[in-house]
Amino acid sequence: MKRSTGLPHLLLLALLSPSGLAQGADVLADAAQDEGAQDASAAEGTTAEAEDPIDEWAELDQEIQGLAALGFDYVPVAELWGYLRSTVYYQDQPEHSAGLNLDNLRLNLVGEVAGYGYRLTSELASGRLELLDAWLTTNLGEELDFTIGQFRVPFLRSGLIEASDLLFIARTRNGIFYSQRDQGVMLNGDHGRFHWRLAAHNGADSTFDRQLTTIHTEVNLIGEPPMAHEGAYGAGDTTRLTLGAGVSNDDTTSHGTAVAIEAYFVDDRFSLQAEWLDYSSDYSLVDMEQRGDTSPWSVTTSYMLVPHKYEVALRYDDFDDVSSPMDFDRRTFTAGLNRYVEGHELKWQLNVAAAHKGGAADGLHDLLIGLGLTASF
Repeated sequence: MKRSTGLPHLLLLALLSPSGLAQGADVLADAAQDEGAQDASAAEGTTAEAEDPIDEWAELDQEIQGLAALGFDYVPVAELWGYLRSTVYYQDQPEHSAGLNLDNLRLNLVGEVAGYGYRLTSELASGRLELLDAWLTTNLGEELDFTIGQFRVPFLRSGLIEASDLLFIARTRNGIFYSQRDQGVMLNGDHGRFHWRLAAHNGADSTFDRQLTTIHTEVNLIGEPPMAHEGAYGAGDTTRLTLGAGVSNDDTTSHGTAVAIEAYFVDDRFSLQAEWLDYSSDYSLVDMEQRGDTSPWSVTTSYMLVPHKYEVALRYDDFDDVSSPMDFDRRTFTAGLNRYVEGHELKWQLNVAAAHKGGAADGLHDLLIGLGLTASF
């Protein structure tokens, strides 16, 4: 089917851009003349298309030039992408069971319009559409950006990693808490090796009269900033060392404060990541975790057995909840093996997690085995 010459689009843009009417008059006249010539050719029974096929790329260039002539100095850019994550699992507690879990069916629309970036993220794993990200960002200066909308709380690096880029099937226990989204605003900047984020979100009461405030800083001590994914895949022979710290306070349900310190190191085939959090005694959110007066921490390490193909990983999570009201005293040790078919875009993950419970549930042990597949599109 023959494409339109673009004349209706040019007319519409001319009407929407009064300042471009004069500049676009010649373009509109040329387009009208071309349209008339094509109509005359069709009336004479010619086969212009067969003799001189339309070059669609050249036609697209002409339309873009027309936009520029009308005063439009940008062309909107958008990209739709996503990924599917699923896991076959076996667990022995609370009873022996096995099954298939659809972890993510994620769709992302990202783009830019006139210097304003945006992202829309939806999740369909549950069978219904759930909105996760919906934000706009713009540059306020050479080293300062502003973001508004719904986005992740910028408190912990392990919570900000894209789910398809995780080293293990699941995040650290702390990363799970701080991968949640909320509505708010954020300022962030970069100055050489120093990076910072300052955000204010609605918080648990879903209003902005009492906010969840967060500040997160990072400094690259050696090499470039951390890679966008976890582990050592793609590091090459480079060395990277980054230290980070964060402070978070949610006035909506308590006046407690959470503090985080984290480190990220990668050298050739080896990677190491550690995070330590401290919750003040009056930190009291309504959940089963009872995080007040605890200092949970985790250490994750990995080694590329075969560059770009196989990576082995180990993780230790200590919940430090022996003194909490629930008195769980939970600790989890996880071992993993990743097979990269096409990097983190297409990979297999085999995880074996052993969880120990002390305190009131002393002696209880859980075993979980999972085989996960991630495929991006």
